[in-house]
Formats: sequence, C-alpha cells, structure tokens
Amino acid sequence: MTTTSVSSEPLSSTYLSNYSSSFQSFTRRHSIYGTEDRVVLDIGSLYIKCGFSGESSPRHIVPTWSCLEHLRNEEGEVIRMNKELEELYSLDVMAKGNLDEIEENFKKLLHDIYFRLLLTDPKTRKVIICESPLAPIAIKQVIAKLLFDHFLVPSISFVPVHLMALFTTGLTTGLVIDCGNLETSVLPIYVARPIIPYIATTPLAGKSITKRLKELLYEHGRFIPPSNLHFSLAPQSSIPSQLLTPELLEDIKTRAIFCSPLMIGQQQYSDAASKIDAYKNFSSATDLYYPITLKDGQRGTILIPGWVRERTAEVLFEGDEDEPSIPLCILDSLSKLQPDLRKPLISSILLIGGMSLIPGFQSRIKQELLRIMRDPTEYEKKKYNSLLKLHKSIRFLDNPEEKGAGRIFMNNVRGWIGGSLMGSMKFSGEEITKEKFTGNVTDWSIGHWTNTVDSADREASTSTK
Repeated sequence: MTTTSVSSEPLSSTYLSNYSSSFQSFTRRHSIYGTEDRVVLDIGSLYIKCGFSGESSPRHIVPTWSCLEHLRNEEGEVIRMNKELEELYSLDVMAKGNLDEIEENFKKLLHDIYFRLLLTDPKTRKVIICESPLAPIAIKQVIAKLLFDHFLVPSISFVPVHLMALFTTGLTTGLVIDCGNLETSVLPIYVARPIIPYIATTPLAGKSITKRLKELLYEHGRFIPPSNLHFSLAPQSSIPSQLLTPELLEDIKTRAIFCSPLMIGQQQYSDAASKIDAYKNFSSATDLYYPITLKDGQRGTILIPGWVRERTAEVLFEGDEDEPSIPLCILDSLSKLQPDLRKPLISSILLIGGMSLIPGFQSRIKQELLRIMRDPTEYEKKKYNSLLKLHKSIRFLDNPEEKGAGRIFMNNVRGWIGGSLMGSMKFSGEEITKEKFTGNVTDWSIGHWTNTVDSADREASTSTK
C-alpha cells in the first residue's frame, strides 16, 4: 500500500513532472483495468460511440453497418468491415416488423464493442446509454434485453442525450437541438429538467440531406470515366445510378457540402426549375472533382457542381406544416413555453449531432431565426408573435465564431462526453438492475411531467421577481 507524507520542503520541478506523468499513467490504467468506470454508449442509427466514463472522448465511433471480421495469414491478423452502409434501425421499426434482425445486428455490434474494441468483461461494468427521449421503445427494450440476458451487465441507466450534452457546457439551462440522421429534435431544459412535453421534432435531418444529394447528383452531376485526358477535355456523361451508393453519398455529405450563407426566399419561386436557376445564379462555390474507385479497380471522377455543394442542405430550411424546417421547429418549442422561460432558453442554444457539423450550419440557423423575427410572413407573424421581440437575445453556446472562443467538444460526441462526465461523478440517475429487469425500460414520453413543468415555471417566476 502506497502512503504519502507532508513535508515543508518545496517540491522540485522534477518531482512535479514525474508526479504528473505517474498520475496520467494511473488515470489511463484505471480507465482500462478498473471496474468502477462505467461503459458509456451513445447509440445512433448510423454510429455507436463507446468508451469508459471519466474519459474526455469516446474510445471508438463504430459504424452500425460494420461487421468486424478477423483475417489471419502469415503476415499477421487484421480486422476489416464487410457490410454495406445500412441504418441499424428506423423510427417506424414496429411497422417494418424486423425486430429479430435488429436484435441480431445489435448482438454482433455489442460483442465487437465489448470483446474486440473495449476489451472488457461486461459482467463487471455498469452501463450508461445516452439516448434521444423519443427513441423507439422497442429498440430500447431490445438493447436492455441483450445487455442483461446475453452480456449479463449489472445495471443500465438510460439518460437523455440533450441533457448530457448541456452538462458539457457547465450550464443547466438551455435549448438543445440534436441534428441526427433520422430526425432533428429540439428540447428545452430548465435547471437540469428536460421539459419533455415541449419537445419539437422534424424528420428533416441527415437522411433528408442524403436523399436530396442523390437527387441533385443524378440530375446535375457528371461522371468522367477513366482517361488520360485533362478533366476539361475528357468525355462526360450522367452519373450512373449504381455509382451513387450509400457509402459514397455519406462520404460526399461529410466532406463536400456546406450551408450557404445566402438565404433565397422559397415562396417567390413557383416551380423547382426557377428555384434551381436561382441557386446557380447566386452561387459562388467552386465545382469539385471527386475521385472514386470503380469495381474494376480503375479511377473515375464525379464532377459535383458548386451550387449542389452549397444548396444540398437547403432541405433543412424548407418545410411545411407536416415537416417543419429546423428554424420553425425551434420556434415551435419556444412558443409552447411560459413567457418567463423563453429569453433564458433562446440565449443558450446548443447544437449537437453530426449534421450540426456541416460548415455554416450554425450561422445559417441564426440568420433564418433573425429573418423570421424581423421580417415575418403573415403566417409566421400570427403564429410566433410572442417571440418576435426576442431577436436580440439569440445566442449560441460554445460558439466558435465568437472572438477568442473555440470549439471545446465536437458536436457529434457531446452527448457521449456528458454521459462520461456523469458516470465519473458516480451519478447516473435511475438505474435498471439485472435482478429487477422485467422487460420495461424508461419511457420519457410518459410520466408525471406536469409536476416537472409546474416546478420549472415556479422557479422561473421566482427568478424574475
């Protein structure tokens, strides 16, 4: 057993350096071999973030379409992924009736995570799962059943990813916008209380961008077959549909597109053709020659017009009553709140999720909100009249555009980092233990939310007096 003694002698710089190094080594060893650290999972439809509590970033971000396969030869052992890109689940999972297939995929993924990536015994570690409050209950039940019955974990804690992400800012009040693959959700949180009844969602998210990108590339992109000629001289043709695979579209989406800083009013264009012409005329983005590998091993090229790169994300800012745009979704959530809560929440907007990493996304969101509040249409003026005077209060948390500021955590892993932080404090909210698991899981869409909302309202009223 190691003991320490107190001395009046000042500590030398060498000692401090050695102590710091030893402490860091201890932290790393504890994270790998200790059993107090919890496994933290952030499970999405395309990616799973996994790691241990107390660490500043996930150990691995695992594509859900991956299947780790060991290959052995005389040169050693490698692991490869041998599946095509496919979503792990969808929001209408019950309608599709493929729960057995989803369960099997989850089992393989969790096995790889525990025994090939994290290298830990699941029976010795509690689990924290960061999730969307409106995630399908059937999916949560499948995950809980697998973890308890197959992997024999001691306990599971389901926590809202919005709240976990807000914890990383050091605040407990904010409007958290999660821009994922299947949907975008806006959740107001007041004094660490997620106000679930006032959550607003829209299906306009990453999947919508992928669909729009495929349509625009098929109609306006060009394919340059393998050639020794310069791009400007080589023959071009329409892009064959079989080349626009989900993997290629996902790669282009993450590497090439951005949000335009210029807003073009949707209502002034009567048809799609005139809107496309406006996109072309107002675009200053450069065309991109995107190299691809064909099935025969040769290198081809896809020409992506600059305006396609710039305007693919416009789908997030278009919408209607059934599928509202993201800015309208934000205002819908705020308009449901008590007036005293609106200003502190609109002054603490936090963007999380993979789609929020698109360059220019945050700036465009702010511009759209300002446009609605300063120059609303008749419909917008009637619906959001109580919010129009709040345009001067719009502020984003962890804004990299502010002078002297910088992004501390990446938006796509904020939820996981918050779960890691909570686990390191040995606090995980309500736990479901293996012994008491009956098949039921935490359902954030039901419960005694009236008491929560009333309590938040009372605190807001008290703070404004």
